Amino acid sequence: MDFSYSNIFNTTSYLRKLTLEVNVGNTSLGGSNPIRLQTMTTTNTNNIIESVEQCIKAIDAGAEYVRLTTQGVKEAQNLGQIKQELIKRGYKTPLVADIHFNPAAAMEAANHADKIRINPGNFSDKSRTSTQNFSEAEYDQELSKAEERFLELLTVCKRNNVAIRIGVNHGSLSQRIMSQYGDTPMGMALSAIEFVRICNKHSHHQLVVSMKSSNTRVMVQATRLLVKMMNDEGLNYPIHLGVTEAGEGEDGRIKSAVGIGALLVDGIGDTVRVSLTEPPENEIPVAKHLVDIFSSWQNPENFGVEAISVNPFEYKRRATKSIENIGGDNPPVVMAHIVDVNADVLAEWGWSYSVATNTWTATENAADYIYIGDSRINTIPNPNSLPLVGTDNLCRFKLIAISDVEERSCTISNQPFFVKVDVDSISAEELNTLADFPNAICILNAKSPYNFYSIRNILFHLTNDVIKTPCVVFISFPDVTNDNFQIHAAAIAGPLFLDGLADGIMISAPNVVSAKTIRATAFGVLQAARVRISKTEFISCPGCGRTLFSLNQTLLKVKERTAHLKGLKIGVMGCIVNGPGEMADADYGYVGSGPGRVTLYKKQEIVKKNIPESEAVDELIELIKANGDWVSKSSG
Repeated sequence: MDFSYSNIFNTTSYLRKLTLEVNVGNTSLGGSNPIRLQTMTTTNTNNIIESVEQCIKAIDAGAEYVRLTTQGVKEAQNLGQIKQELIKRGYKTPLVADIHFNPAAAMEAANHADKIRINPGNFSDKSRTSTQNFSEAEYDQELSKAEERFLELLTVCKRNNVAIRIGVNHGSLSQRIMSQYGDTPMGMALSAIEFVRICNKHSHHQLVVSMKSSNTRVMVQATRLLVKMMNDEGLNYPIHLGVTEAGEGEDGRIKSAVGIGALLVDGIGDTVRVSLTEPPENEIPVAKHLVDIFSSWQNPENFGVEAISVNPFEYKRRATKSIENIGGDNPPVVMAHIVDVNADVLAEWGWSYSVATNTWTATENAADYIYIGDSRINTIPNPNSLPLVGTDNLCRFKLIAISDVEERSCTISNQPFFVKVDVDSISAEELNTLADFPNAICILNAKSPYNFYSIRNILFHLTNDVIKTPCVVFISFPDVTNDNFQIHAAAIAGPLFLDGLADGIMISAPNVVSAKTIRATAFGVLQAARVRISKTEFISCPGCGRTLFSLNQTLLKVKERTAHLKGLKIGVMGCIVNGPGEMADADYGYVGSGPGRVTLYKKQEIVKKNIPESEAVDELIELIKANGDWVSKSSG
């Protein structure tokens, strides 16, 4: 893989990459079409009326495609009935068949669906394991067999003008791919490109491709690799984006926005699905907020960069000095932006005052630093016990504009201080002066999310010139609402941490969002980008017709008992078909194995089978305790 990244990163402005137009029923995607929104039903496809009514709820919410599970021939036939009933009710939205490979079901679905989603991992020889080595000849032979299996479906889809989505899932790759590459971003991209080549070879160009993972870093890197591979071969099929098993609530929204936003900001993506463990219609407003960020993007003049030395296909933290607990190998910090410094707002940022000791103490997940800028400290006791950053003489850390640093160099002590850089007006020459101040921490101040490219280009420039000043990114969101703040902030700030560029985050939405929400968002972005773990991570599927229990209620029960287990990853999956693969990097798994039955996993190993659902949460906790990962709520 070469290091020419001009076709991966947008560096000067937002520009969507041009892809081939693909017809999906009466709603085309790719080309000059808007980014399309989609979701998936959670009903049993054998229940025609329930499925129709859920489709209608999703369509009325703005879904442009609706996917349904068609695991058997009967479900595939019912897809046709669902489609006809929707047409009777005045709905012509394209329907997508989700195939867990069953040749007969796939053939039947191709007679009814507008698009079929297949997983290349399901076309492999299941008689071999991923630990067996494939010789080059055996690898090619297995790929030829996969092509033979796929060709019958491809022929029917081509005849019926049915689009295909090649949907690769992290954790469900073929044995052939696993033996050579493991469940890596490279393995995912190669799994997809092999089937893209087959479709291209047989002139079936009604094709969409996706790379899905609950790990945002894996999802982003795999998608970038796929785009690079297709570009190198002169292919430009549309890309579907989604972070699979994202969860529910604010965690699911932030995680989805970080992963999807990191690709949208570089013009990658023609259709989006936000996978939440909630009713399908709840996914659409989140997806719409994400798409709207970029469809209305403004492009101010941005700081330019001559070259990019950051590899978009792997994670590597930008090399910086460690100053206090910022930069170096330290996890990125969270800074609070406070204009009016008082006890109430400090409490919202996790700082409590003790009258007895006359000190301020950080509670769990408190802001690491408190930025007050030019504000004055008048009403709080003992401000010296707070990590305040500002121009007030009582602040522990001094704040100096970069234009004043050289002038004040004789008065700057050997203590750490912060340098404020306005990203919309900085020059390369001014930036380079940071190298002269070994105790400086840079705050890259962006007055608008539209300054994203300036922020990233500045960080590219510092990387290129080996200037190791740690940098905190400070992004204001002046035009957001309370409803879309978290999605907007995660989509814009998240990419800077997914690529290891920034050492801290500060976000602001003046007079719109509470400090509590901003704080949760900042920590949530770092967790979703996998750079700082501050709570339990729940990997949970949104559900489908195969789901064997109420996912949302079950997830809430598991969360209630385990949400204090900071750093653990717990998967809650609806069925045994995709669950174990899609929770690929979970520490523990709770997976539906039959009606009213649950199977528990430790990593990818089954530990307990077919536990009654009424006992399963207790058994999960006992499993966590038995492996030494349990802490009580009082001590945690």
